[in-house]
Amino acid sequence: MSKRPRDDSDDDEPALGRQILPVANLPANFDGVPTDGLQYLFTVRRDARKLPHITRVVNPYEINQSIRPSAPSSTSHPSLPSEEWRVLFRERFGNLRKNVTQPTANVQLPQVPARQLMPDKQDRELWWAFLSGKPETEWNPPKQPKQRKIKPGMRAFREETLVQYQVPMTDFVMDAVGGKETLDTGEEATAAALAKPVPRPLTPVLLQHIDQRMSLHLLMYFTHWINLHLNHKNPPFPRLADVHAQWIFFLLTRIDDYISADDTSLLRNLVRACLSLVKVMLRDETAVEEGSIALESCWIIVTTIIGVWGQQDLWMDAESMLGQ
Repeated sequence: MSKRPRDDSDDDEPALGRQILPVANLPANFDGVPTDGLQYLFTVRRDARKLPHITRVVNPYEINQSIRPSAPSSTSHPSLPSEEWRVLFRERFGNLRKNVTQPTANVQLPQVPARQLMPDKQDRELWWAFLSGKPETEWNPPKQPKQRKIKPGMRAFREETLVQYQVPMTDFVMDAVGGKETLDTGEEATAAALAKPVPRPLTPVLLQHIDQRMSLHLLMYFTHWINLHLNHKNPPFPRLADVHAQWIFFLLTRIDDYISADDTSLLRNLVRACLSLVKVMLRDETAVEEGSIALESCWIIVTTIIGVWGQQDLWMDAESMLGQ
């Protein structure tokens, strides 16, 4: 039993269904009164094509709300980084942190003698001396030897007088790039002490010995130093150098994505301190000293903390602070 072949010659739209009943062939502008069923079906199909495909029933409980003209959106402060740059920077910072934290194979780091490379994390004053580039005698002072107490008693011989020998002080100086160790004695040590100290850069050797706990501790110190410099008319030390901004940036690479609320509060305080410093630099451009922390460095620190640790509300604080 053979089926009748399907007729695909019909050009009607699928939404109107296939034509089964005969329809009159009238012009499209026909406006007369239909005289038979064929003409009536023609007018029905013609009017149906003019109707929308989707419609809805009128809601009897709908409240008519007057449309108010929308207020122009407030533009962000011109000094703030753009949204596109923030997203791109966050992605690249994530890649940098992976490269910093991953173990490096077949690469020999400079050998460091068994001695103290940096101050203890509890000694804030010694850390400032270390970051300022002062000699090791200031940030790692020699410990005073304990004097042995001699108990009184009967001795066959008289106690001998202790003779003190003057030993020249020697300083080990770590090269900032390759970690090469040199020895300063005599005139070289004296000249180094009299010369103006240069801020100490962060080397791979030092970064290798800094963990998350020490990083957070040092970031707390940087926040204190920024606020101390801003809140005093005659601060005891100059403004942070751009080298110190590099310290802050790489210390942030040692911190995990998920940290405690106390550590998050610590990072937020650092952002607010940097924003206060940005406000001062924008208000008085002549106050920017040569070699001091740059405006771009502050924005990099702020963007890193807000983007990586999800503190987006601080951008609103930044707009309100700069808008004052």
